[in-house]
Amino acid sequence: MATRARGDVLQSPWVSRFADYQGLAITLNVTFNNATRSITGGSITRDVGCVYTKVLVGLGGDGRPDSTDKVFNVGGLEGTQSVGAATFTSRGFTTVESIQALQITASP
Repeated sequence: MATRARGDVLQSPWVSRFADYQGLAITLNVTFNNATRSITGGSITRDVGCVYTKVLVGLGGDGRPDSTDKVFNVGGLEGTQSVGAATFTSRGFTTVESIQALQITASP
């Protein structure tokens, strides 16, 4: 991922990658309108053999990521799965900043 200088405005897409102990990863790619910041869609890519099958966003009522209701579950997917804007909205994310504001991690 490219780094940004302080004050630079993030441009679409925003990518968050989580590698397992083997170096294999699950990657969340969020596309958004650069002017309005509204999420327009995205994708999740899971490397073949990666132990992670979920991207967890935020914390549950008990303060743990494992109990969040904001889960992107890809199960046994190996490759890339599209994620529509409606899927992000159903989890409470309408702008790129709304998803970035929360803790994000991956889980088996």
